[in-house]
Amino acid sequence: MNGPSGEPARASLRVVEGGIGVAVTLAAVASAAGAYLLAAAAGRAGDGHRVRLLLLGALLAGATVGLGVLQQWRTGRRLRTAEQVAIEAAEDLTLTLNGALAPITNYLGELAVAGGPEQRATIAGELRQAVVDAAVRLTTGAARSAFYAVDPAGATLTRVVYAGRSTLPRPTFDAGTPDGDAVLDLVARGDLVFVSDIDTDPMVIPTAPPTYRTVIAVAVTAGTHSLGMLTVDAPTPGELTPVDVELVRVLANLLGCGLAQAYPGDHAKG
Repeated sequence: MNGPSGEPARASLRVVEGGIGVAVTLAAVASAAGAYLLAAAAGRAGDGHRVRLLLLGALLAGATVGLGVLQQWRTGRRLRTAEQVAIEAAEDLTLTLNGALAPITNYLGELAVAGGPEQRATIAGELRQAVVDAAVRLTTGAARSAFYAVDPAGATLTRVVYAGRSTLPRPTFDAGTPDGDAVLDLVARGDLVFVSDIDTDPMVIPTAPPTYRTVIAVAVTAGTHSLGMLTVDAPTPGELTPVDVELVRVLANLLGCGLAQAYPGDHAKG
């Protein structure tokens, strides 16, 4: 991780690199122009001066070629550096994805061969926690994620697990309130919502207003059965993106698959 001075240092380096590039280009242009002028002057000079002028012109012509090669090398180096940065970023993303998803897939495998209801319930609890942990790890470092289970009557969503920022997410969403009715309808429809800035959406009313400004909520389902809702929020508008929406959707689908295995025939137990 870069320290506070990392970005200014990189900006200064880019300025220096840009200055060097301009200097090399100008030197190449000046050399080419000097070679041309010396060649023209040699045509009008006497024999003794002509030789010296032609030699100097040849040196400048050679410098022009050399500076062109140098500029090509610098361009190639920048391209290789950019390519290496892209490769390293892809490797980092792969490691992050693997690290976040590996526990989830392990728990899904364990559920497939689990014994009785008690063992399945234990694994389901570990799976829920692994999913909210992954939601935080794969979105933004300031994120907070929670899973809410829907009750059999479909009247309440109750927080079961959470991860991320230390401030607790709200404990329940209840029918009969504007935001409760909205998210319960979302779960019943198996839908999702992404609010990039809660100030622009009157439906979202944080219990503690300063705690988050952007939120994703995705229904957790198993086929046509509603199990609950997976949420991710962050303190600053713009911290969550449409890419994060798709990541949370995948995590919600994995969680729904696992809970369906954990409680076969009893889909109310999100």
